[in-house]
Amino acid sequence: MVYSAVGIKCRECAKLPRSALITLKPERAVRAVLAALGAGTAVGFAYYLLLSTAGFLYFLFFLGAGIGYLVGETVVRASGHYRGVETALIAVGGTLWAFLGPPVFSSIVRFGLHWDAVIFTVSRGSVTTWLVMAVAGYFAWQRNR
Repeated sequence: MVYSAVGIKCRECAKLPRSALITLKPERAVRAVLAALGAGTAVGFAYYLLLSTAGFLYFLFFLGAGIGYLVGETVVRASGHYRGVETALIAVGGTLWAFLGPPVFSSIVRFGLHWDAVIFTVSRGSVTTWLVMAVAGYFAWQRNR
């Protein structure tokens, strides 16, 4: 007999499921972070290139959902198909990097590394931009949970 949280069980029934035994190993976490930053950078620059050539797009929310899904899927694969809060936070961070990285990089190239220019670049986003970022972050989170 084995004492468990829900009472006494036999040894076979008391075994934890495989999902409760798996943890995110540090090397896979590093791979997931690097994959999130790489995918976020690539998708972010493509997003802003598309925005600059086409102007305002009516399907920004669908594009944001696609960005979140893509970064989330990249993190899942880089972490060895581990799903949990850790990878969800990594995916959301990579998704936010996709939206904030390219404008900050552009600001640094234009004006140099001045914190006031970087803060202004990050804070000047419209409500639509912040909503698209929220949708993308939601899809990245859901892909990893």
